[in-house]
Amino acid sequence: MFRRIRIAGFAAALVAAAACGAPSASAHPRPGCTTRTSLGLVAGTARAGICAFRGIPYAAPPVGDRRFRPPQPVRPWHETLTADDDTRVCPQERDEMSEDYPDQRQIYADEDCLYLNVWTPRPDRAKRPVIVFIHGGAARFGTADEPRYDGTRLATNGDAVVVSLNYRLGVFGWTELGGVDPSYRGSGNNGLRDQIAALTWVRQHIADFGGDPSQVTAVGESEGAFSLSAMLATDHPERLVRRVILESGNGSLVHSAAMERKLAASFPVRSIARLKAMSTTELIDLGNKAAASLPGSAGGALYFGPYVDGTLVRGSVTRRVAAGNARGVDLLIGTNKDEMNFFGQYDPQGLDRLAAEYDGFFPPELAARRPRMTAVYRKGRTARDAALAMFTDQGLRVPATRLAEAQSRWRPTYVYEFDWRPPKGVGAVHTIELPFVFGTLRFTGIEGGAEALKTGRARLTRLSDQMVDAWTSFARTGDPNARRTVARPSWPAYQVPRRTTMMWNLRPGTAEDPRGAERALWDGYPFDAFDR
Repeated sequence: MFRRIRIAGFAAALVAAAACGAPSASAHPRPGCTTRTSLGLVAGTARAGICAFRGIPYAAPPVGDRRFRPPQPVRPWHETLTADDDTRVCPQERDEMSEDYPDQRQIYADEDCLYLNVWTPRPDRAKRPVIVFIHGGAARFGTADEPRYDGTRLATNGDAVVVSLNYRLGVFGWTELGGVDPSYRGSGNNGLRDQIAALTWVRQHIADFGGDPSQVTAVGESEGAFSLSAMLATDHPERLVRRVILESGNGSLVHSAAMERKLAASFPVRSIARLKAMSTTELIDLGNKAAASLPGSAGGALYFGPYVDGTLVRGSVTRRVAAGNARGVDLLIGTNKDEMNFFGQYDPQGLDRLAAEYDGFFPPELAARRPRMTAVYRKGRTARDAALAMFTDQGLRVPATRLAEAQSRWRPTYVYEFDWRPPKGVGAVHTIELPFVFGTLRFTGIEGGAEALKTGRARLTRLSDQMVDAWTSFARTGDPNARRTVARPSWPAYQVPRRTTMMWNLRPGTAEDPRGAERALWDGYPFDAFDR
């Protein structure tokens, strides 16, 4: 969710077939990687012992009258669908800093983008665990087709079925228009509805790809994790997923209804007919300008995303989880040690500016605590690094521990911190765990990552193997310890007061309540829906 927060704007915040809903198809199936679903035959491609199916529609194209509407079912196809298209990207401007696009387009303007990818050892009936990945990108950027999200290694090492999915971004998926036309009430959560539609598709069809629909683990990173957190506050989340892994995201930045109304009111166009008549690129520009015009927008970095609408997302994520709303869902959650440093890494003065701008984000409700908090964070740190650590704790780490504490009352819950840093980087920054979790070791947007790989590939590969093993073990059983195929330490469940946390680095191990004195400084502050 934090992706593409520019330093200068950070002061106020964290930062014809289409017409009928049927996909185009080919009459040339691929032997060995073809499967029959209730929608029709699907042919994938074989690579590295894995069958990859790229570009399967899970909903009707959200175009024409379906623009700004909830996702609709895709229609069956009659010829074999050749699933080898890895260029589906939902409308957005290219973000060179953070994303790993499949091609070189500068503007992505195809609204027919509700597709998913599947990697499987074989499309048989083996009932493998299923891992569904939801990408990040501030609800404005990114795509399931980024090469760093390739599921080949995860599927191979874990004998699992891996799925990645697109969802509508920016104004197309996250703008509430119910105040313009009551029939569009709830449109501000259409991106979330897209994700739910994809998970429903997985439940209905993944058995045809060798997966077990009763063993679905959804993994979200950044915005993907915020969205999954919001799902934990919907009714009966266990009907969608069995398990959830949240990487660098939690419920604290799920928007309040008031914040969503603020965004909707900022739109200069107050006519559905006019909005529907605008081109895709005009809407991208309109959404960017509307969000950037508001105080605290940081260029719109935090003004798109799921919100508490009272109907789909029923209330504060952490409060509902604490009350047992997600008692049927296993949870693994974690953050990276230096998350916020990501946003200052490519500017020589970036970290200094970022630290200075933190004052604009610190909660005014805690003003009386600020001197004591600063003194604790300053121990062993410079003033700049103390501010950045506080920034990370406020935005990601401490809310994650709150959510873990809430869920641990009901289910075994596992917490991690990733703290390996490239020798020539600026820390264990936002997104740095992704190359390890997917096993791609593709360090997109990570300063010093590629250089570290050149000199230490064997050690980094070993760390990746350990993390893939833990993630897939959790996906299979709900316990990261249950299926250890590589040497790695035991990972106890998170419980108060010990708060045992797995520390992922070149020598992984556990720590009890890491930096607990700093965590405790936030006690009593409610990390509820985002409302700034």
